[in-house]
Amino acid sequence: MPETRRSGVRIHYRVEGRGDPVVLVHGYTASGWSNWIAPGWVERLAGEHTLILPDLRGHGRSEKPPETGAYSRAALAADVLAVMDEEGIERAPVVGYSMGGMVALELLGRHGARFERGIIGGMGSYFPRGRGRFAFERRHPRSLAPARRPLDHLAYLARYWSEMDLVALNRVFRGVFRDGVPVDPEVLPAIRQPVLVAAGTRDVFFEPAAALARQLPNARFLPVPHDAHISAIRNPRFIEAAAAFLRAPVATP
Repeated sequence: MPETRRSGVRIHYRVEGRGDPVVLVHGYTASGWSNWIAPGWVERLAGEHTLILPDLRGHGRSEKPPETGAYSRAALAADVLAVMDEEGIERAPVVGYSMGGMVALELLGRHGARFERGIIGGMGSYFPRGRGRFAFERRHPRSLAPARRPLDHLAYLARYWSEMDLVALNRVFRGVFRDGVPVDPEVLPAIRQPVLVAAGTRDVFFEPAAALARQLPNARFLPVPHDAHISAIRNPRFIEAAAAFLRAPVATP
């Protein structure tokens, strides 16, 4: 699998599919594989797009620096830009889920010339009360997110945990989440691109995500019924809405 050191650390990434590029940014504790391949996003989008899936520093197969100072929203955004530069991609849509949504907002607001549109899932303009470091939830019986068979679920968990470094993840949390906000307030006015914001109706980030959509001038909000933070990413309604959003033409300013 390809790697780059352009952001100062070794970043592992995947390239899947054919067509116009799209960058997909995973969440906290996840990876390109667990956030986008296992839930079905790559299978759905690879026929229309070249998908760029970085493992952010501290995650997946990328380097995991032991210093808290190595981790910030700006540093994770630099990892994404490094992968784009390595692949010769000047401009693309960005899709981010959970912490990846924080990174996507950083990229849209501070590097807007390189990102024509964005999808933000499971993240909002503020952190809700009751937010924990990890999400634990039971699948709602009415959720459209496909349930994994027990053996498939065990295989998923085995691979998921095999890529984790708990010490590095603690440093990530202390670095990226330390200021208590998911996005710097001055970044939001700079985000003029079309943005799709989505969150499960049972996610603690549902109201913050709805608030984010109201704060952005060119955004719309997609509720994902009956899903919480973990299951919404697998909901086919969300995936299909994202596919349609990525296909839609972008108006020239």
